[in-house]
Amino acid sequence: MDKDWTRNLFIEHGDLFQVFLEERFAKAEDEARGLARLFAAHGVEPGARVLDLNCGIGRHAIHLARLGYHTVGVDISPRFIARARELAAEHGVAGHAEFLVLDGREVGRGLADRRFDVVINMFTSLGYYDEETDAAILRQCRQVTRPGGIFVLDTGFRDWLVRHFQPSGIARVRDILVVEERKLNLETSRMENVWTFFEKAGDGYRFKAEIPFNHRVYCLHELISLFERAGWSYRKAYGDFSLAEPSIDRGRLIFVAENAGR
Repeated sequence: MDKDWTRNLFIEHGDLFQVFLEERFAKAEDEARGLARLFAAHGVEPGARVLDLNCGIGRHAIHLARLGYHTVGVDISPRFIARARELAAEHGVAGHAEFLVLDGREVGRGLADRRFDVVINMFTSLGYYDEETDAAILRQCRQVTRPGGIFVLDTGFRDWLVRHFQPSGIARVRDILVVEERKLNLETSRMENVWTFFEKAGDGYRFKAEIPFNHRVYCLHELISLFERAGWSYRKAYGDFSLAEPSIDRGRLIFVAENAGR
């Protein structure tokens, strides 16, 4: 596994990935409303303190701030954090949405003096490293979450992926095109992908970068085990932000755990 692929994609070539985050900014407004419904179902009300772990350009943190939550977004990419601050100012929530450059593996140190009511981790951004690192990240998140606070994970669902696996794909946003070659390693449950980026040039496209994308995908029972190993207590899983039941025919899994304070 290439341990540096996250820096390669999110920092060295962050301008390419940012195009896709920008495209999804408007969609995050509906997702934030879904998060608010989920928060209420688990006893978290507007005004709560929310940590957006691996926040990208702040899509969800900004829309949650507009709904009355106090949000802090952290991301490894200085470029993304700078853009998140711009967007927060544009949407009038700079006083309620704070953004920090911080590696998700260092939240315990970087946010040692903070306590949150909710941690959110969106858009399949857990599983970038190995399973022990995932558990360490979750333990650190628990350290900065109040007793009774919750963790909400939004991730791709391995069971759906196995059933509906496609070995390749293509996406085009603005002037950027990405060709994705996918491999699901059944021995490790890791997606071993290669993303090749092209930029529009005249009547065609010119090559920009080839970047590996290697991440762990989880079944529900594996997530329960992972979170419980890190000290969280499993509460509920959903298939989407309508709070429907999870299904192998839904590509998304919304997972909720609680810091029971043990």
